[in-house]
Amino acid sequence: MILVVSTCKYRLSEEEFVDPVIDIIREAGLDYTLKRYSEKLNFTRYTKVIICGTALKDFDYMNYIDNFLGLTRYRGGILGICAGYHILGLIHGNNPLEMRRIGVYKVKVVASSPLIDRGEAKAYFLHNYALKNVEKPLIALGLVNGEVAIYKVMGKNQFGLAFHPEVLNKSIIRNFLNHSDK
Repeated sequence: MILVVSTCKYRLSEEEFVDPVIDIIREAGLDYTLKRYSEKLNFTRYTKVIICGTALKDFDYMNYIDNFLGLTRYRGGILGICAGYHILGLIHGNNPLEMRRIGVYKVKVVASSPLIDRGEAKAYFLHNYALKNVEKPLIALGLVNGEVAIYKVMGKNQFGLAFHPEVLNKSIIRNFLNHSDK
């Protein structure tokens, strides 16, 4: 069972940031539960967690970071998309800096992962904050113009994406769903 977490303050935004992710999960024939960032979250009953992105000026999820602290002990797979990238970075001691990026950019994938092969990939970005560098336990996997576009939590099947794979890189979400966490 997949836990999908919406970081959208307004449900209308879920049509853009959450529904496309749910469509990919449905196409894969997997079961999911949708929760919102402001709810008390229990991660242990799920095999994977996807934390979706939100609108450019929606930062209300930052008032609920404590709801995500359980992820530091979670052993399953995590895919943090945009706001989820911020959340996963923060709970692991990495603070995003103000770096606005909107549009399609080439990501240089510097290390292979179960999500994406080494090389270059075009990705759609829509954010105001990102990580310039990462510190342990995070490892940079992909970069774009001095920004960490993809990172992994060391020793875990847990990833942060500064971009929105539901727009141009649906295969990343499919690869995450199909990859074993063992």
